[in-house]
Amino acid sequence: LNQTFKNLEIRVVERTTDLEIARRQSEKRAGELQAIGEISKVITGEQALEKLLPLISRLVSERFGFYHTGIFLLNDTNQFAVLQAASSEGGQKMLAREHRLEVGGSGIVGYVAKFGTPRISLDVGQDAVFFNNPDLPSTRSEMALPLKVRNRIMGVLDVQSEKPGAFTEYDASTLSILADQIAIALENARLFTQTQHALAEAQEQYRQNLQGSWKAFSRE
Repeated sequence: LNQTFKNLEIRVVERTTDLEIARRQSEKRAGELQAIGEISKVITGEQALEKLLPLISRLVSERFGFYHTGIFLLNDTNQFAVLQAASSEGGQKMLAREHRLEVGGSGIVGYVAKFGTPRISLDVGQDAVFFNNPDLPSTRSEMALPLKVRNRIMGVLDVQSEKPGAFTEYDASTLSILADQIAIALENARLFTQTQHALAEAQEQYRQNLQGSWKAFSRE
């Protein structure tokens, strides 16, 4: 009876622990989804790409407490992922020297830019990696998420933490929702910019045609 009672106590403790872990995970996910909703609401209101990119990197770092957030966009040839915005001081240095990574090259950003699937790197566990970026010396965990629109990879969202083992597959699943929202906002901004350029060209062409017509009319 004593042994049975002890086993029951152990099972109760284990069950209580499991419930507490599940509660914390639920609260964390709810908080993350709320942050994603808030970020999405803000970025959908900005149509200028040069303002949108730094806005996204800053908001993501602030709301999720990341050490560094970077946004890479593929160049015209899809050969390189070029850093376009960064939230950290080290990231600003990388921007200043036009930091870029080869698509499919070493590192998780190059991998994600080529294959379009999230990837995590940690400095703990069986597959531990060593982070040696002098601009981001405090990085202990990194996660890269693809920015895709209609199955087309347009870039990569790169987030880094000072905590070892900070990211899990669970986090990748949740933050993929954010990455999708960011990709849509960037695509909308790109289309808006293209439309503005096309409109300006059409107006300039119309003005030139109008001037030519008046000159011809004057001569006649």
